Amino acid sequence: MKNYDVVVIGGGPTGLVLAGLLSRAGVRVFVAERRLHRGDRPKAVVLHAPTLELLDSFGLLDDVYARSIPLERFTFRVSGAGTYSAEMTGMDTFLDGYRNMPQPILEGLLEKYALEFGAQTEHGVSYLSHEATDTGITVRFEGHEDIRCSYLIGSDGPRSAVRESLGISMTGRSLTSSYLLVEGIQRELVGRDEVGIYVGEAGMVTMMPIPGDQVLVAGPAVSGLVLERGVDLPWSRIAEAIETLGFGSRLRLADAVRTSQYSVDLRIADRLVAGNVVLAGDAAHLNTPAGGQGLNLGIGDAFALAWRILLALNNGDSSVLSGYDEERRSYAEKVVKTTFLAPFIERIRATDDTTGTAVQQELDGLALSWSQLYPGDENWNGAHYELTAGARVPTALRTTGGPVPFLPLSDRVDGSTLVLFDDGKPVNNADANANDFDDAVAETLASEPSIPPVREVHRLPRPTHGRVTAPANARGILVRPDRRVARVLGAQPPKAPTAPAASPSDQARPDAHPSTTQKKWDPR
Repeated sequence: MKNYDVVVIGGGPTGLVLAGLLSRAGVRVFVAERRLHRGDRPKAVVLHAPTLELLDSFGLLDDVYARSIPLERFTFRVSGAGTYSAEMTGMDTFLDGYRNMPQPILEGLLEKYALEFGAQTEHGVSYLSHEATDTGITVRFEGHEDIRCSYLIGSDGPRSAVRESLGISMTGRSLTSSYLLVEGIQRELVGRDEVGIYVGEAGMVTMMPIPGDQVLVAGPAVSGLVLERGVDLPWSRIAEAIETLGFGSRLRLADAVRTSQYSVDLRIADRLVAGNVVLAGDAAHLNTPAGGQGLNLGIGDAFALAWRILLALNNGDSSVLSGYDEERRSYAEKVVKTTFLAPFIERIRATDDTTGTAVQQELDGLALSWSQLYPGDENWNGAHYELTAGARVPTALRTTGGPVPFLPLSDRVDGSTLVLFDDGKPVNNADANANDFDDAVAETLASEPSIPPVREVHRLPRPTHGRVTAPANARGILVRPDRRVARVLGAQPPKAPTAPAASPSDQARPDAHPSTTQKKWDPR
């Protein structure tokens, strides 16, 4: 029986990003993918700035740009209520805008990267069950021999077999409307740089471009169009129904490549961690497909999980995974709330503001949240973003003259970064033992067992203008490998006591379950 450090069930973007990050750090990873072939359906296509930055750190950005098309805005066209657009540019990153690229192409690039660093992937292999003991986990497959591992990751999609085997429920609701998806060729090449949301009296659809002069048209079934699962409707019938939305030639296709239907769930797993078994991606949370939120949220899961898995392997203590559970469930809740568009559309219809200012301001804030560069709170207005604990540290700060560099990219998950604020010229990659911080700060860092040790120190100008700022009394910030602020360091930080060593009885066992009761998510 072969042994690996980590077994990943599911070779989609989430699982492959996790495999790439871990194998790059020297972790032995096995990825089992049920599908024998990826197929050619575009599936999720929208790549946000944080994902693009990660792909850039992998050295894949040129390939992505060559095989994708740029998006610059979201545009809502609401019959009888006007047109509103939110720009995807002007954010705190060098990689402005989004990119649309079919998911199978992305998966191919990610798998190649993981393989280059030693990950093992197998297609046509299905997870059957697992057994956890004090000494590890045995995973059983159909189409492959059993494997032993220290950690098992379930990134196997909405109908996750790993989640089912753990007996973990998902809390939330299913939308009552059936959804349609049409891949087709535009009759008129309009809106090739935007995600267009078209809202008529009879229903709503979204149109977004993909490479090859094609588009995806998706949305709830419009009035008079009844969808039954497993029954394919002819394109002519769907075209007639879309025509009733009243947007004329903008939504007309010269040809439909294929049509399909699906349902939409707004659900989050009641817990993401069970001992040494972890859920990620669609196995952990489901939301509307608007703007590729699920794809990018799953990749964020992988980044947040990779450094924790590595730290747990190095320290022999899986308790660090509890932070992943709480953090990613909370973030998934925010994404679900900000991407469910029905309430926002109703506010557009109901507004009595003839200038449209209030609607535009709300849309601008939503668009920033959708980028996953910023907090994601539904009430955030987009005006101010402080680098407090949990905040994402940008690669660049947006100024009136364009983006200026801030914290550089990295694909390393084995070390944290200390950022020291300085009003002078930035000095990057200083020695981690330099005398730029006093003994109190050094002791605080040394006694922080829940994040990787500091590998880099960057002295950077204090951000005081623009959208991103630092707390006024902050001397610096401690940044996790996934670019989240772990701690804000004040001018004279208190000396932290040394954490006592955990006894063997305190160590998390592979089959252990969290002792605390998880609060279930209420989607209302």
